[in-house]
Amino acid sequence: MANPYRRILAVGAIAALSLGLLAMLGPRSRGAAARLEPPTLAPFYAPPLEHVETRVLQRGETLGGLLEKAALTGSELTDLLLTLRQQRNPRLLAPGAEVTVRRWSRDGSMRAVELRLNRDSTVQLTRGASGWEGRVLLTPTKLDTVYVSGRIESGRTLYEALAEDDAIGVPPAERLQLVSDLAEIYAYKLDFAHEIQPGDAYRLVYERESRPDGTAREHRILAAEMDTKGKALRAFFYEGGGVRGGYYDEQGNSLRRGFRKYPVDYVRVTSTFAWRRYHPILGIYRAHLGTDFGARYGTPVKATADGTVVGAGQRGGYGNVVEIRHSGGYSTRYAHLSRFARGLRVGKHVAQGEVIGYVGATGLATAPHLHYELRRNGQAVDMRTAKLPLAGKLAGDVRRRFEAIVAERLPLLEAAVRRPGAQLAQRERASAVSADDEGR
Repeated sequence: MANPYRRILAVGAIAALSLGLLAMLGPRSRGAAARLEPPTLAPFYAPPLEHVETRVLQRGETLGGLLEKAALTGSELTDLLLTLRQQRNPRLLAPGAEVTVRRWSRDGSMRAVELRLNRDSTVQLTRGASGWEGRVLLTPTKLDTVYVSGRIESGRTLYEALAEDDAIGVPPAERLQLVSDLAEIYAYKLDFAHEIQPGDAYRLVYERESRPDGTAREHRILAAEMDTKGKALRAFFYEGGGVRGGYYDEQGNSLRRGFRKYPVDYVRVTSTFAWRRYHPILGIYRAHLGTDFGARYGTPVKATADGTVVGAGQRGGYGNVVEIRHSGGYSTRYAHLSRFARGLRVGKHVAQGEVIGYVGATGLATAPHLHYELRRNGQAVDMRTAKLPLAGKLAGDVRRRFEAIVAERLPLLEAAVRRPGAQLAQRERASAVSADDEGR
């Protein structure tokens, strides 16, 4: 006869097991929210695999001295510098270069040294079993096409409308450069200080090599339009077929002239050409046969046309002055300079737009400014009303290739109007940009 106690224990165990299963299955059968949670591990600390230290090369400091401060000495330092020479001469590293030293945390041994030369290239030196190995890491970029457009509201300048508008959506430094580019493109057509009015509009299309952080390595405006006083002034970039890169209107006329409109950027005319003007220092009325431009001390002064320097030195009330002789009987004079450009001398040929000096207040000047004179055959002329010679016009096969580029880029300008602000093209490179190199 079976033991009754064993039978009771067996029945009890079966009952307990059944109740346990019902408890586990019951909530699921009722669709309750309660579920079995997966097991989790408690937080724990994982030590870093490497120790990283970054130093900045200071003026007068050598790379060897900097690495010695990072406890890299002896034959290890010598081997590293020899490997580096295969990629870059350490003596050519400029102050501000970042040097990052990486060591294994487990024993403090050297793993790698990285020298960031600039935003686009880094020399990486890695310690391996056979010694140091070096390579150059380049920042990857992609080519973007960007549309930008906007309108100049009352009380604002083009600079404020473009460079200071964060809503445009490109980095501030890039917006500032775009303003400078537009001023250069239209330097012979528009007086940005006086001719731009409220209600005027701008639009442009440019391509840029963009970095992963959103900044641009390089950029170039492909097409632009300034709509002022109801008149649209368009500009298209073209180079190829023996033509140096430049901007042209729709008819292939160069936007450049034989002379720049102004010798300084971001101009502010403080005194105009006049046959009789009161002199603030001498206290008398006399002729003012030039134009004065207000600018900060040290602002670069540029030659308004190709020519030869015929004078550079001190000259009475003019202070430091440069005189340049140009073709066609023209000459220009730049006065009150704080200093001359390095290497400037009598007899030197200078190109249009080349820096020849810097704004100052030498001679009879009450404040920093540039006094600029334009003469033809020795006679002073008003640079604001003078009809200056054109730079040239595209013709023949070059003109036909240019017209094809214009036909492709006009739709890009129209797209900029439909979508104000900054917009990336839908493709990495629009069809107009992917044309052959003749039209870049």
